[in-house]
Amino acid sequence: MSSRSPRAPVTPEATRPTRLLHLDWLRVLAMGCIFLFHNQRPYDFDDWHIKNAVLSQASAWYVEFFNLWMMPLFFVLSSAALYYSLRARTPGEFIRERFLRIAVPWLGLGMLVFGPIQVYVERLTHGDFSGDFIAFLPRYFDGFYGFGGNFAWMGLHLWYLMMLFLFIIIMLPFLLPLGSARRSLLSRLSPACRRAPVLILLCVPLALASLLTDALGLAVTREFGSWDMFSYLLFFTYGYLLHSDPAVQVTIDRLRRPMLALVVVMTLVVGVMEPSGSWHWALARAACAWSWVLAILGWGHARLNFTNRFVNRANEAVLPFYILHQPVIIVIAFFVVQLDAPVLLKYLLTAASSFVVIVALYEYVVRPVGVLRFLFGMRPKARGAAV
Repeated sequence: MSSRSPRAPVTPEATRPTRLLHLDWLRVLAMGCIFLFHNQRPYDFDDWHIKNAVLSQASAWYVEFFNLWMMPLFFVLSSAALYYSLRARTPGEFIRERFLRIAVPWLGLGMLVFGPIQVYVERLTHGDFSGDFIAFLPRYFDGFYGFGGNFAWMGLHLWYLMMLFLFIIIMLPFLLPLGSARRSLLSRLSPACRRAPVLILLCVPLALASLLTDALGLAVTREFGSWDMFSYLLFFTYGYLLHSDPAVQVTIDRLRRPMLALVVVMTLVVGVMEPSGSWHWALARAACAWSWVLAILGWGHARLNFTNRFVNRANEAVLPFYILHQPVIIVIAFFVVQLDAPVLLKYLLTAASSFVVIVALYEYVVRPVGVLRFLFGMRPKARGAAV
């Protein structure tokens, strides 16, 4: 007879983490991917705010590769901590905190500060306007961007913050902790995700979301990061489901090697398929994105479940870096694309110079100034803290 004591059942409360340390790393690394992605946009074949005279097939492949999984991962990471955040706050406190952190940068900086700069450069380089920035400003309020006008109602690259805030409002009734157990309606579904087949088959609703988007004539929403709004809502929901029951992480860890193999296979499959609105295309792309997300979460937990001074500092900078990165890239690329140089050299020059400028703006302008911290969605600086 074995001398070992029976294994106690795993419960969410028994395994509740004090902090999901690997998610801090994944946010920082995902932000790095977005930065590299947008540095390639002047050189791929799709239209963007600014384009180089010579375009590159390598850049097109690079961009499409990141399109497969980058924004899905961002939405999963964005909702990962909501379960514990809501348990520690009243609904009013939670909405206020989310509004200040997410909606203020979108409504303020996105629409009224960085929106005009980016639209001006786009209109200038596309031949839709000639003149200086001051002369363009009154015309910025003529119509809505994407509908023939200029006003960036979605904040351009800050569409992600807009959509994230709307998802939180829409899903709040299902996220609020209820009863003596303080479990939300959605979190009560989380234990089902401990089963590997259930976890893997979550890609099927993603495929259905894509098909529904086409059926309703909403394919235009794919202009936001190449995925539709229904799929983003599901990725957001999945992030909450996966992280409101810590025991689900055990299944994700167990699947990380099979998911890594599936990532390779599905990325190649999607790469050779002709994009279409068919069910097999939708399922293949959904399976590819979901396998990427599960593989990254599994390997991130296995290799990055620690903290240090760098990741703590970088994690605080993720949101301001995200807000700053695209306007800075566009302004610098405006001058770089005019150089007589190969695409690779231009890309490296844009990436290196924009990174230096963004970090300098964050460290010496945004981070130390209270009003700018507020506008960039940062928490107030601790009194007496060194800059």
